[in-house]
Amino acid sequence: MTDSVREAPVYADTLALDLANTVYMSRGKYLDALVDPEDLRKWTAKVAPRLRISPSVERADGLAADDADLEEFRTLRDAIRSVAADVVTGKPPATMHVEAMNAAAARGPRRPVLSLGSDGSLHKDAVSDAPTMQTVLSALAEDAIDLFGGDRRQLLRACQAPNCPLYFLKDHARREWCGPSCGNRVRAARAYRKRIASAAK
Repeated sequence: MTDSVREAPVYADTLALDLANTVYMSRGKYLDALVDPEDLRKWTAKVAPRLRISPSVERADGLAADDADLEEFRTLRDAIRSVAADVVTGKPPATMHVEAMNAAAARGPRRPVLSLGSDGSLHKDAVSDAPTMQTVLSALAEDAIDLFGGDRRQLLRACQAPNCPLYFLKDHARREWCGPSCGNRVRAARAYRKRIASAAK
């Protein structure tokens, strides 16, 4: 087990982007938060409360994961990242990546249910009698399909910080970075360049 899961950013824009952003940068190095099945188990446990697929998944310390699960999640992640890159640059996505998302969405046996929240609000959930990693994979793929096939696609952005590989939804007119750390890094670099330029005069 690596320490990368604790460091991988989770901005909660969407579950699909949280999966995409398990490839990230820290201290100038590209890192992967999903290196082994234990990383996958811990990552899915971390996002489980937002999956809304089954109360048992939310209470558990994650589902069992194996190498095949890891490969499928990484394949879905690559597809999401590729389609996101195409969307933000205005290119048509590759068919193979769209098909990978559709195939992953079809994996989990789920059925829709209407849930009543403690505040009286209604929520559409999708539950499975015996949730598995395939159920989680399917839920993440459905979220990606909702993102790329809906209005939120217009809000999708790539972080403008140098070398940052993360994506986010631009929920504020002035937001240009995935998170505060990238914004701080860009501002610090800008201030440093100004100081150097002033000193050179």
